[in-house]
Amino acid sequence: MSTLYQRRLLACPYHRARLYLESSLKGLAESGQPQVVQLTVPVASSTGAALEKDVVITYGVATDPMKFDEPWKMHWGPKDGGPYPEFDGTLTIRADEEYTSCWLELRGSYEPPLGAVGAAFDAVLGSRIASSTARGFLQKIGSAMESTYQREEGAKHVR
Repeated sequence: MSTLYQRRLLACPYHRARLYLESSLKGLAESGQPQVVQLTVPVASSTGAALEKDVVITYGVATDPMKFDEPWKMHWGPKDGGPYPEFDGTLTIRADEEYTSCWLELRGSYEPPLGAVGAAFDAVLGSRIASSTARGFLQKIGSAMESTYQREEGAKHVR
């Protein structure tokens, strides 16, 4: 079992980011309907080449023993099968030291496919691919949240 932890600083206050994440995931979590998302893995940074893979993501509400953060359980796996791992983890908004920012955090684990060969691949390269994929996923979600926040703040000043 391999673990994954990535986070991204958001230019958005904690309380607003929590609302944005809840509004985008609550309906999906309650319905149990999966969401198909295209994840991108950079292959060669010098050329910008990337591998894209559709994954099916399901969400659920997790519990926080401290009753402070509201983590969202998530599971993703390849839409069309293949030798790709399935991931189980949480997506959480965490407070930052600054009022104007917060952290979007992805934490979880996956089992590399193909037994010992997959575990060896994960040790050499797979874990870096997983981390890069997670960063891209957080970038996508975080950028959408920041755009919403900027739009709402901009609308307050237009009269």
